[in-house]
Amino acid sequence: MENVKLKINTAQTVDDAGNEETIEILTEATLEKSEGVFIINYDESDITENKGSRTRLKIYKHKMIMTKIGLFSSKMEFQKEKKYRNLYSTPYGSFDLEYITINYNNSLNERGRGNVYAEYKIIFADSEESYNKLNIDII
Repeated sequence: MENVKLKINTAQTVDDAGNEETIEILTEATLEKSEGVFIINYDESDITENKGSRTRLKIYKHKMIMTKIGLFSSKMEFQKEKKYRNLYSTPYGSFDLEYITINYNNSLNERGRGNVYAEYKIIFADSEESYNKLNIDII
């Protein structure tokens, strides 16, 4: 296991005009490789409203699983053109989410450095939709 730095950019389309709300965080994480899978663990920060939560990324060549545990809990799987359902738990209640990965790209090298990118659409309770981008640089 080794320490790494993460630069995480998220963008969410917030209206029909295509305006985006973006968040960028820099954080420290641990990285390990197990049977060809990179596993990254990091603590959430104040800026994401998830302070006190822990995130684990399991990065495979063609998919990534993101698990958040804490005040806000969820599990998301990103694999191009795949649809998943999940229960997103918050202090205010739980929400049924469906999400579709539009694009996924893993350009990590053999040491786990590089970039992981996902574009995905979230459907809240079979009604409201949100278009999102997630870009993670592992340094």
